[in-house]
Amino acid sequence: MGFISIEFLLFFAIIVFTYYLIPHRFRWVLLIVASYVFYAILSIQFIPLLLASTVFTYFSGIIIEKQKTKKRKKNAMLVGISGLLFFLGWFKYVNFVNESLRSVASYFNLNYSIPYQEIVLPLAISFYTLQAVSYLVDIYHGKQKAERHYGYFSIFFAFFPQLVAGPIERAKKLLPQLKAEQSLNYENLSYGMKRIAWGFFKKTLIADRLAPIVASVFDNPNPTGSEIVLGTILFSIQLFADFSALSDIAIGCARMLGIKLTENFKQPHFAVSISDFWSRWHITFSTWLRDYIFFPLCKGKKKRSDIYAAIVITFLVSGIWHGAAWTFVIWGLIHGFYRVFGDYTKHYREKAASFTHLDRNPVFHKWVKITITFLLVCFSRVFYRSDSVTQAFENAKLFLSISSWNPLGIVKAFEIFTLLDLVIFVFFFIIFQLFQYIERKNVSTWKILSQRPTFVRYAFYIFIILSVLIFGASGEGFIYGRF
Repeated sequence: MGFISIEFLLFFAIIVFTYYLIPHRFRWVLLIVASYVFYAILSIQFIPLLLASTVFTYFSGIIIEKQKTKKRKKNAMLVGISGLLFFLGWFKYVNFVNESLRSVASYFNLNYSIPYQEIVLPLAISFYTLQAVSYLVDIYHGKQKAERHYGYFSIFFAFFPQLVAGPIERAKKLLPQLKAEQSLNYENLSYGMKRIAWGFFKKTLIADRLAPIVASVFDNPNPTGSEIVLGTILFSIQLFADFSALSDIAIGCARMLGIKLTENFKQPHFAVSISDFWSRWHITFSTWLRDYIFFPLCKGKKKRSDIYAAIVITFLVSGIWHGAAWTFVIWGLIHGFYRVFGDYTKHYREKAASFTHLDRNPVFHKWVKITITFLLVCFSRVFYRSDSVTQAFENAKLFLSISSWNPLGIVKAFEIFTLLDLVIFVFFFIIFQLFQYIERKNVSTWKILSQRPTFVRYAFYIFIILSVLIFGASGEGFIYGRF
């Protein structure tokens, strides 16, 4: 029962109906049961790990808070974080480290006898681990009180709308909302259903329609350079549609329960710099990295070189978190280099824009920056999408080849689509872009629709539903669900 299924919609409809039917004092029980049932359906074998992580974090938080001295608080926090990272490291990185050591030993003709371990990555462990770490750190810094009500803490740890892939919430925002008595509100229900429907739209009509097209390029042992260029750009569109759709559904579900989750995306492909991109992409993860990795590394540092080192380390952590593979490590380092290079050359780029009079046309200048940023992001995603380091560098070489950008070659590369698939994708992609265009004018599309005549509103809603049912493709889950 994934998010994109009739079964999930029926499951969630029962939860919402029951939630507002029963008294507030029993709702936490319902949400715990719903969260664990949802997780069990997806990955029942890892329920014990989820329970163990919850119990461990719950008591770790209380122990940290009870310590009398700052040193003892810090030691308790480090023990708690170490335990959580041990769980994550064992399930996610043991084989990565093991195989990396095997490769090094083989290169130097050394004997390495540790066998490959059959370890399955638990669903959502990367996400709930980050949420747990932030909880413990915030208690240590006095920003959060340790939660004594185990029921509410369990919901915070495993709240099913955002458990699988975020948004990564802080306890100080989510716990008070879970405890507050939520009343049945038409606006919350209406907005939640719209966000869920829009998530279905992006997932089934954009992301899942592109998935086999992108796969046909990256699974091809001998793709042309133009196919790599087109495939990488399409993958960037697929990745955004896929992940933002998951956030839409999570936000929509939570809103129907009266809970407001943090917005996770703000049209990142219209960013004017890499720094701007990371303020728009996977926002809850970016702010987590900023608050719990970058700021501690920068504490007391004034030299630019130290700040740059902190930036690179932060993005290295981002790469390692995304996946246990060297391709993700390189991807993270590329973005670290982008950020450092962007900051170091900012003054020179501004002078160049002034010298060429590019800054005299703000709109054109903005679109130049958007285009460059998007292409830089796309290049990094060659490593993100490739299955091995060798393949990644071969694909990167093709991506950077001037001949790969030949317009005729790009046009020919569109043969990876069938004519029908291309027409369907272009049609719905245009609708998607119109939606984003309205949002960029700082106006809510849903608010504009609510001001239109009843016939227009419901015609659009019916159009979305019928489009998903008739033209929606069925994929293999969400990309970020693998983390």
